[in-house]
Amino acid sequence: MTARLQKLEREDWPACFQLFQESVHALAGGAYTREQCAAWAPMRSWSDGVEQGWRERLAGAWACKAVADDGRLAGFAWLKRGGEFDMLFVAPWCGRQGLASAMIAELEAQAAREGVIALHAWASHAARPVFERAGYRLLRANRIVRNGVEIDNWLLAKGGWREEEK
Repeated sequence: MTARLQKLEREDWPACFQLFQESVHALAGGAYTREQCAAWAPMRSWSDGVEQGWRERLAGAWACKAVADDGRLAGFAWLKRGGEFDMLFVAPWCGRQGLASAMIAELEAQAAREGVIALHAWASHAARPVFERAGYRLLRANRIVRNGVEIDNWLLAKGGWREEEK
């Protein structure tokens, strides 16, 4: 399977939302429990509320999608203008083929053209090795609470990004 990277458009958002849910739930039984996946990505339909949230998050971001030869959405990612990778997801049917790495490289290049080189990500267990292969260094383990459920992830950084002191 080969895929090509393209600009993420507004009409892609519902398919990306579905891919996000499918990708998170594919992690159940692996790195995360079913309960953690359900808290992270509750299975629900695309709605005006979800669209508004994505509009706000994407307002200040570079974004791309990966499209398979057969036209199916294979992945998507976005990087906020402040240097934070907010989303990086690959469809479960095409994992481990370099798509996540290609999307990271594409968005890093877009950011660099605008002078943004200090980058960071709050990566899942599955995404952590992808970011590490892309040159991100592990800063620390992290725990978030979503819908009352604790979920572990990792803070990684590249290009001199530093976490603000609390």
